[in-house]
Amino acid sequence: MLRFATILRLPVLILFLVFMIMNSVQALAGDMPVKLAVQDDSKSSYVLKLNQDQSKFSQDSIQLYEDMAIIAARNNDVVNASLYLEKYVMYSGDNGFVDTAYFKRFDGTPEFIALHDKYSLKFSWLNFFYLFSSLIGFFIGLMLLLGKKKDRTAAVLISVFVLVHSVFIFHLFLFNTNLQFKVPHSFFMSSIFSYLYGPLIYFYFKRITLNYKFRKIDWLHAIPTVVIIIITIPLFLLSAEEKLRVMFEVGSVDKRTYLILGFSTKLLSLLIYGYLTLRVYLKTKKYSWITEDAKKWTRNLVTLTQVYVLSYFIYGFTITDLIPRSDFLYHLQIVAMASMVLYIGYKSYLMPNLFTASFAKQQDKYKKSGLTTSFSTELKEQLMQLLEVDKIYRQNNISLAMVSDQLGTTRHNTSQVINEHFGLNFFELINKYRIEEATEILKNDKNKNLNIIDVAYEVGFNNKVTFNKSFRKVLSQTPSQYLSSLNL
Repeated sequence: MLRFATILRLPVLILFLVFMIMNSVQALAGDMPVKLAVQDDSKSSYVLKLNQDQSKFSQDSIQLYEDMAIIAARNNDVVNASLYLEKYVMYSGDNGFVDTAYFKRFDGTPEFIALHDKYSLKFSWLNFFYLFSSLIGFFIGLMLLLGKKKDRTAAVLISVFVLVHSVFIFHLFLFNTNLQFKVPHSFFMSSIFSYLYGPLIYFYFKRITLNYKFRKIDWLHAIPTVVIIIITIPLFLLSAEEKLRVMFEVGSVDKRTYLILGFSTKLLSLLIYGYLTLRVYLKTKKYSWITEDAKKWTRNLVTLTQVYVLSYFIYGFTITDLIPRSDFLYHLQIVAMASMVLYIGYKSYLMPNLFTASFAKQQDKYKKSGLTTSFSTELKEQLMQLLEVDKIYRQNNISLAMVSDQLGTTRHNTSQVINEHFGLNFFELINKYRIEEATEILKNDKNKNLNIIDVAYEVGFNNKVTFNKSFRKVLSQTPSQYLSSLNL
């Protein structure tokens, strides 16, 4: 009963706070009057609305703003030109008018620099980095989701984690470049994923470190996501024209209220699941059956997760204007998120088997083993000596029994040491060292005098077929492809 209450408490707490904040957020939204009203759109939906002066959207008013902006520009009146130009853009939705010839001579003025920043298309190396990160994230997420995996559940969790982050990064790319004005239906595009970040990474950690089996009750963690979908459906049903007005902050929807609501509840979710993830990591990091590579992977990922939580805290206060805006503070969270996506992609490429394996599965395999932690570490160091100094892998008849004899222990103990410390079986470890030396030999063959088969024999392989198969497994490319890459 206590376990049930513990599991139930987190999503229910978030759900309760969502509705509490919905009722109290008007005070946070400033002096603007907010009310719950029926949307004027053809679709009957309820949204948090602002009072709106419809007369400013009339064709006469819009034409007046345009004429006044042009007249002020011709009279070299920068202040009024920028004032009426912005009114025209906000109420007409024509942000491209900022870049017309009427105002070119004012581009260097503070007023028009600010207008271009708000409404013109803008690209920078940082924005291209965000676009690159999101596209790489989509690719990685799909590959992880569709590929063959040791642990399908772990693969689904981490792939969806990458995909939702990629959506968020892409959404921010649209926002930062002002491309969002070209695709108004991207409005609040990533909001429905706000409460998935925490549960996905938390259950991924539980899965790979404790081999956690999911139960029906775990679906309770999806309650906050269901709630935010229900809340934002009216926003998604708005017309493109109304969404554009909201983006220009003259629409009927109180955008700032939704921002504060989203930031407050998402931050709460991140803090809760960030704490739970850290607790799982601290509990399992000393387990002997988790390999060194696995420990590095979980340590780095949990570190990035905690950095992301901290950076989102700062980011949220920035976008809601609760603290003064700062480019560095604003971009810190996006860079942290993009770095996490790229790091996951990097690790999935280097160690695809480690990436979605359940490290806890070896716990049962060696449960009755008499091998102590200290003796295991000692055997590992001796094995490293044999591999890196004596280079025993060069012997083409090397076997587990031969290595065990040199270590002065049983085959079972040697196998356990290799599994626990390297995350590989005996022949995978031997071939890994062989391939590493083969790549060094090929890299240092400046005159290209060596044949691939000669290199294969030199590092311990008996035939070219086995060499090619192992080479491809370790480096995801053939020896010929590797040689071609050296010539680039």
